[in-house]
Amino acid sequence: MKQTREDRDFAARFASALRPHVDREASAGRSLKEIAEELGVTSWGLQKQLGGGTPSIRTIARAYARYGVSAHYEGIALRKALTKKPKMRKNTEEQMVLPFLITAPTSGRKITLKLLPGGVRKYELRLSVG
Repeated sequence: MKQTREDRDFAARFASALRPHVDREASAGRSLKEIAEELGVTSWGLQKQLGGGTPSIRTIARAYARYGVSAHYEGIALRKALTKKPKMRKNTEEQMVLPFLITAPTSGRKITLKLLPGGVRKYELRLSVG
């Protein structure tokens, strides 16, 4: 797939955001290979990305998790997109109330009625006669 101008711009912003973290790690004595492995790439791949090569989604996710690196793509900020609370959809379902009647014979048999969770907002009604 052909890279767009937006892809190239994102890659450059990502490289600029990642470089200080890589430099700090390297000055602390870590090898480029070690840093690259944490980001899921080879040392050559990391050098390519620091030069403006397009990172993979995996690398973007790992850089965010490890260093908090965030770059925007076409005005969409990665950090905001990842930390934004999802909008709650209004429930359009209406509650339906149905009459429910159990009539038991007078034979002295035991009736057990259990309401068990069956999932999110779902329940299972179990009726045992014995």
